[in-house]
Amino acid sequence: MSTNTRPSQILIIRHGEKVGDPKKDDDGGRNLSIRGSARAVALPSLFSPAMPQLSCKFHAHEEGFVGEYRQIPLKGTAPRFSTPNHIFATAPSKNSKRPLETVLPLATALNLPVYDSVKDDDPGIKKLVNAVLTEFPGQVVLICWHHGKIPEIAKALGIAKPPKWDGKVFDRVWEITFPKGNAALKDQPQMLLYGDSKS
Repeated sequence: MSTNTRPSQILIIRHGEKVGDPKKDDDGGRNLSIRGSARAVALPSLFSPAMPQLSCKFHAHEEGFVGEYRQIPLKGTAPRFSTPNHIFATAPSKNSKRPLETVLPLATALNLPVYDSVKDDDPGIKKLVNAVLTEFPGQVVLICWHHGKIPEIAKALGIAKPPKWDGKVFDRVWEITFPKGNAALKDQPQMLLYGDSKS
């Protein structure tokens, strides 16, 4: 495959925490747990650039108060990871819509659609990988999936021996880049919530 059709970077995350056995996708209901929802809401801080906020100065008038809104630029550190141009999530199923729930706050913050029509099966993963490797040259793609298939996706993206994704782990980001044309993987911590791993 031509290297000029590949994204510059692919970021893979697991959906946020769930109720029930963390190792089983069909246990505990379709939705995120409270901690998983907190992770979803915190994700924009990992990937989205600092945005200007509005300040409001009130003026007293006969009819009441009138607000004057001005943008105040934020000064702060850049996000720890590249900002995605495209976001994929596993298609909702009877057992789970957790990947979609996980990325919705990020998609809202970045004003991006979520591609959530790809199923979590072999034809779906093949379709996902083909789209990611051919349709987004030079861009950053984020994929949110179920942990059991993440190594399979990484392998299809060119990682020769991806590690297993531990069923109890929700707080990692796999960064795939293509230095010198070959896929390379870095397993990074999110460090978003209390108790997340630091390395």
